[in-house]
Amino acid sequence: MGNAFADGMVLVLSFWDDYAVNMLWLDSDYPTTGTAPGDKRGTCATSSGVPKTVEAQSPNAQVIYSNIRVGPLGSTTGSQPGGTPSGTPSGTPTGTTTGSAPGATQSVYGQCGGIGYSGPTACASGLTCEASSQYYSQCLP
Repeated sequence: MGNAFADGMVLVLSFWDDYAVNMLWLDSDYPTTGTAPGDKRGTCATSSGVPKTVEAQSPNAQVIYSNIRVGPLGSTTGSQPGGTPSGTPSGTPTGTTTGSAPGATQSVYGQCGGIGYSGPTACASGLTCEASSQYYSQCLP
């Protein structure tokens, strides 16, 4: 894996149903009767992941990919990886307004808070700033 990192990597994001093998290759036993090392890939039952069932249970499923950054490590955030976060983590993320214009608001799906974030912390009208972790909050309808 180390050599692969030196050659560069590609981030791939997807959202789909697997009609061929019900996503078992990702988080279950695959092949389902396999006993070789690597066949057990997760704790999901081999009967799980059937697209018809998944779609019936979550007919309005959606995904939003946002705030994705590209560049050498540390070049998109102003800090290098591997450090220890400063401050004491809390259950509720907080943002700061340093660096953003007074009265500035964030648009839909934009970042509005989190440890180390310095942009607008207020959302545009009709949006709510929702925390997904101590490091990231996002304006949602």
